[in-house]
Amino acid sequence: MKKIKVEIPKYDLKNGILNIKLSENNKIHSTVSIDYKTLLPFAINVNSEIRDFFFITCSVYGIDRFVNRKLHSVDGWSRELNISFPVSEIKVWNNVKKDLEELFSFLTGDYWNIDFYKSDFTNPEFELSIDFEEKYKQLNLFSGGLDSLIGAIDFLKKYPKNKLLLASHYDSQMKGPKGDQEDLLELLNKKYKGQFDFVPSVKVTLSQTTTIRETTFRSRSILFIGIALLISQGKDIKDINVPENGSVSLNYPLSPSRRTSCSTRTTHSFVLDKTNLILSKLKISSNISNPYEFNTKGEMVDGCEDKEFLRQIIGFSNSCGKRGHRKTWANRSATHCGVCMPCIYRQASLQNQKDPTIYGSHIDSLVPFKLKKTQDVGICLDFLKKKLTKEDIKTELIVNGVKNIDKLNYYVDVVWRTRIELSKWVEKNGNTVIKSKAGL
Repeated sequence: MKKIKVEIPKYDLKNGILNIKLSENNKIHSTVSIDYKTLLPFAINVNSEIRDFFFITCSVYGIDRFVNRKLHSVDGWSRELNISFPVSEIKVWNNVKKDLEELFSFLTGDYWNIDFYKSDFTNPEFELSIDFEEKYKQLNLFSGGLDSLIGAIDFLKKYPKNKLLLASHYDSQMKGPKGDQEDLLELLNKKYKGQFDFVPSVKVTLSQTTTIRETTFRSRSILFIGIALLISQGKDIKDINVPENGSVSLNYPLSPSRRTSCSTRTTHSFVLDKTNLILSKLKISSNISNPYEFNTKGEMVDGCEDKEFLRQIIGFSNSCGKRGHRKTWANRSATHCGVCMPCIYRQASLQNQKDPTIYGSHIDSLVPFKLKKTQDVGICLDFLKKKLTKEDIKTELIVNGVKNIDKLNYYVDVVWRTRIELSKWVEKNGNTVIKSKAGL
């Protein structure tokens, strides 16, 4: 078991960086660095529980990267983590201890055991000018991907008299997202000037560590939510929108090996429901939701409120999950690998549009011996070939963490329509071997 103490955050007035040290012992430690100066205009207006929640999410993100899975897993994947967090009111946080453990375990696939100790952190006392003086109807997370782009366009088109606030995060160790966000914002501003503001993307990174970094980012979603909560509460915005298609939100395991801990759960219904429950218990008035939870990615694209504008800027969004691994790409200057599941979902979703995206590899070029090297494609084809009933899907969704029975049948239908969407794309783009692998 890894026992880690999250030390009380320290803010550096000179550079505007807030550092949180993660200590296992004197020799093994790491530091999470946060561009807190960007957030101070909002942080000075919120209560201690909201700041504590934000610091906890930053710490979880850091711990996830600090503790290497290969070296410290108990079963080949899961890690046992015993963590002490500093908080303003221990009694308040003890009321949500179990909920936090369940949330973090579900997100990262690890065994979390947490406790709290008293923090004496105080925000800087000097006054800051507020750049965001408008009244905002909603806050959207904006990652630079296709789904978050559609989420922003839909709001801007539907509510021209209301103002939207966009927020995001980037890690300098993840190349690309910050540039994607900036390119899209410039294009959005040309079309919807004056209808939205964007909080500069907040840099949160594991700035230094004495051990081997973990390469997965499965806790990134809770950090997104922590940033969004701090900003929205600082501006008295109650609605936080996390735009993502239902296919990816559910992340239905395409094979048994991707069940539970091996599956990303960024906007899974369990994550959003559990987070809302925690905030409610902390008496924080906020509602985090995903309005596209019952839509496939293709349905999001085809149902966009300003489809003509979306068509013009699709190519500036990025959906690839493996953009940093270009060695295996046939075209290394491409923007997307073309064969990871996010790329496959993207291509399938754009079948009814002219897709300007440049992909590093094409599914039609993958002969059988290469399918093992392109694991996502092989697993996807096996998934399409497998005979599934809606009852099979329902059972798998329950096993994979869906707790809201009222929504279960809607989720089943999303998975069903996703299979159809993917099958049509393979039928259209695959060669004989590929189609045979998919049972087509």
